[in-house]
Amino acid sequence: MDPQDEFLSWAGPALHAAEAALAVGDPSHRIAMWSHRDPVSLFGAVGVSATGWDRLEPTFRRVAARLAGGHDVTVELMASDVVGDMAYTAAVVRFVGTIDGGEPRPFALRATSVFRREDGEWKVIHEHTDFTSPDTPTDS
Repeated sequence: MDPQDEFLSWAGPALHAAEAALAVGDPSHRIAMWSHRDPVSLFGAVGVSATGWDRLEPTFRRVAARLAGGHDVTVELMASDVVGDMAYTAAVVRFVGTIDGGEPRPFALRATSVFRREDGEWKVIHEHTDFTSPDTPTDS
């Protein structure tokens, strides 16, 4: 299997599992798939920007505590590449859920993730997300 196919066979299911768990308030998949080795960084959709694992893990737990009832989670990969021990994905994540106890509604986030291979495993080292309209087509 070529490196791109190998990466995508892991990344697609791993990203979906992490997003589906986060949408119901569980940060464990996200915490597991992220590197715990600095440098790591996050530009979050809700204005959270942080660097360093000591700041990221609590951030993921705080974000997860704000989410509930997530369902119909999809991760639409738009682009990806692998170059040596580095890779990236660009995706649109869609789900229905609640933030801060609000009414359930559809959400869509554009998510770009950068990965580094550590001890033979892919780990996220940077992510940049922002909200987009749930009605925005993936190819826009």
